[in-house]
Amino acid sequence: MESLPFLQSDLVSALLAFALVLIPAIIIHELGHFLAAKLIGVSVLEFGVGFPPRMARLFMWGETEFTVNWLPIGGFVRPYGEDLIGPSATDPEEKPKNAPEEYLTDREELIRRGVPEHKIMSVNQARPLPRIFFMAAGALANFATAVVLFTIIALIGLPKVVGARVQVYPGTMFQGTAFVSGDAIERINGQYFEDVNAFLTTIQTANAPLMLTAKSVKTGETYEVTVTPHVASLQGAVLVTAVIAETPAHLAGILADDVIIKINGQVFSSKEDPIRVMSTKTTEYAGRPMTLTVDREGRMLDITVTPRQDPPKGQGRIGIGIAAQYRADDGTTIMLAPNVQQLIPQPLPTAIGYGFGHTGDILSTIISIPGQIISGKVSPEEARPVSIVGISRIGGEILKESFRQGTPVLIFNFIALISIFLGFTNLLPIPALDGGRILFVLIEMVRGKPFSPQVEAKVHAIGFLILMGLGLLVIIYDIISPQIVTLK
Repeated sequence: MESLPFLQSDLVSALLAFALVLIPAIIIHELGHFLAAKLIGVSVLEFGVGFPPRMARLFMWGETEFTVNWLPIGGFVRPYGEDLIGPSATDPEEKPKNAPEEYLTDREELIRRGVPEHKIMSVNQARPLPRIFFMAAGALANFATAVVLFTIIALIGLPKVVGARVQVYPGTMFQGTAFVSGDAIERINGQYFEDVNAFLTTIQTANAPLMLTAKSVKTGETYEVTVTPHVASLQGAVLVTAVIAETPAHLAGILADDVIIKINGQVFSSKEDPIRVMSTKTTEYAGRPMTLTVDREGRMLDITVTPRQDPPKGQGRIGIGIAAQYRADDGTTIMLAPNVQQLIPQPLPTAIGYGFGHTGDILSTIISIPGQIISGKVSPEEARPVSIVGISRIGGEILKESFRQGTPVLIFNFIALISIFLGFTNLLPIPALDGGRILFVLIEMVRGKPFSPQVEAKVHAIGFLILMGLGLLVIIYDIISPQIVTLK
């Protein structure tokens, strides 16, 4: 990151993420429509990068004019007989009133560009199935992009856990070392350790100095310290990370950052998982009072709390967030941190399988979201839509972290996710979206005759205005209440 100081600016990183993530995803979407139109024989007048007004014409490919436009929000394809939204509300072969004498209709323009009259075809003149292919091709291009990106990610390397990591707040054994409180230890004498118990056992039984490899939580850099542990005893504990309002813990007076060191007078064994012990005890005492001894900034307090028998989903029986803690007799506090992972490059066949499989998994997850909201597994806030402002801001944070880690994996993963969401969203049966247009074709296949292009154009125009209004509301909400970005 030192070599790219401009990325430290949130605004610059968000704008760069917008350029790297959203614009290519939309252009690829439109490129899918363009190639599909070519395959089914539909005449395309223009492929635009950005939205009008036009800045310049880039080049011609066949009858298609490639342009760059002033509004940098993606791109568009303009087949014969259509505008930026869908079917044109006016006859493409009629000149507007008061049009200048040199004005050419779209048909006349295509003839001027060398297209034989018998080969000029609009989208609505194509048969229903080719039309559906054309309308779905943008989403298919987005899904294909995700498959390619996930395949590249797998070729670069998929994460594999190689060891545990503990976060340490030092006691006397670290005196005289360069260890920084809160940093994580991930190796002992150059070797990864399997889990927190392996780390605890090593520092308890060590009879010689240990070289510990630590990782800074601020810079991500690793450094080494040598300590000589003299740990006579270790005790488990439970750190209270959060307290939910109006729950038994809140009503009993438990606070965030309290450390539970005893349950009904019994200490936690260092050989047991404090989280599991806590869960077992609150279940055992459901509906009955239990006494928790907490360490609150050095003061020992006994607090009586009665676990609920049927707690609300996601709140637990007493309503607290917890993390395991271990305390050595020299004052050192040890907590479990995220595991150490390494990227393991995959062979090409495995990488391709991962590309297709992961794309399918994400689509399945997206499809299941409405059901998860109804069942309460996912809150509406967690599933809230995100505007281009929110996507750019999140993308900016991911871009900075990707540069900091020195790998494109994070930003490639984000681009793939956005491509999948863009493709899926466009397939929803909503007017002005590709799915809405496909719905018109399916109805046409059932009723045996097409809708009037003018009627369909009006429906899509109304849908477009509604979507623009909703999009503006989401942008405002993203500005007022931005989503929290958590990167690990």
